[in-house]
Amino acid sequence: MEKSKVLFVDDDRNLLHALQRKMRRKFDFEIAIGGEEALRILMEDGPFAVCIADMRMPGMDGVKLLTEIGRVSPDTVRMMLTGNADQHTAVEAINRGQIFRFFSKPCDDEVLEQGINDAIRQHQLITAERNLLEQTLAGSVKVLTDVLAQLNPLIFGRSMRVKSWCDLIARDIGYPQPWELGLAALLAPIGMVSLPPDTLARLAMGKVLQPLERDLLKRTPEVGKQLIANIPRLNHIGEIVYLQFKNFDGSGFPVGDNPKGKDIPLGARVLRILNDLAELSTSDMPLAQNFDELREHPHRYDPELLGQISDLLAIVDDSYDIETHPKGREQDVFLKSLRVHDFLMTDIETVEGHILLTHGNHVSEVQLQRLRVFQQIHKFREPIRIRRGGSRPSTND
Repeated sequence: MEKSKVLFVDDDRNLLHALQRKMRRKFDFEIAIGGEEALRILMEDGPFAVCIADMRMPGMDGVKLLTEIGRVSPDTVRMMLTGNADQHTAVEAINRGQIFRFFSKPCDDEVLEQGINDAIRQHQLITAERNLLEQTLAGSVKVLTDVLAQLNPLIFGRSMRVKSWCDLIARDIGYPQPWELGLAALLAPIGMVSLPPDTLARLAMGKVLQPLERDLLKRTPEVGKQLIANIPRLNHIGEIVYLQFKNFDGSGFPVGDNPKGKDIPLGARVLRILNDLAELSTSDMPLAQNFDELREHPHRYDPELLGQISDLLAIVDDSYDIETHPKGREQDVFLKSLRVHDFLMTDIETVEGHILLTHGNHVSEVQLQRLRVFQQIHKFREPIRIRRGGSRPSTND
């Protein structure tokens, strides 16, 4: 049977080596001289089932060390050795949930060994419960996502793309539980199971919805929250899904006395950005210009977070490199790939010959929205010749 890994931390080298000789027959027992070395060993050789640290050490004391270990390796059971003068600090640490047990120095070897065995059993309980929960969650989430994939593959595909972006940025933006953000992205559209099939079909095709359908769509996060609430330990994810359309200034759904600004959960603020990026982007990664379009609606997004995500995800389209292409770059695009500020080199016309926009003009946001509507009714001559990038048009263009 594989021995459980134990890390013992002290600044007394002789004590450490003496303990290692006594304990290595019973445990996979490693030692560290001081807090900095302990963290290095934890990162290189971890995870550890148990960590015991002396309270008084130069540089980083035991409380600081074990608190940091609790952050980077939450399943590790932490214990502390203290002198009489440190017992008040140790009791406070236990009460805050940082420490499983503490021992007074000097500590009898048998007492220490028994404490390590108790800590190992505690670690086994923690990991067994976590594994059971993970399996239960994985099964429950798979059922929901399978339903969504069958319901509308296009919508599910978009949520998978958002999830992949969440996985890329989660750690860099300081998200405390990265898996949670990706799961929230995957489950974000689950409330759409409540929409009628005809509405789902029009939504997937980008067609304009009727007022009643738009109202039903706005309510889907509430339905999603109710569905997710039935899965244990996913309450916070349900709240993220519920607030995914909440604007940074407090407007948007849900309407009423709801959080705004930084009080909106971080996950919901991320989804507010990434969901809209997925609407704008036609590629696997969003372009810098997609972020520029989001910045035209500053009330919707957390500006600091938008900047962070842009730095992490934005792909630069060299068409917009003014030094390389001072007047932009000519290219052929299909109507679905047309963007705001593109300069038309040819007319945009239907196959019947009806001209909607003439060449020689930059495409405005209003015109692009109008084209999207007409695209559901008419067929257009494609591709369209455009010039993209270069100097931005003036407001008079």
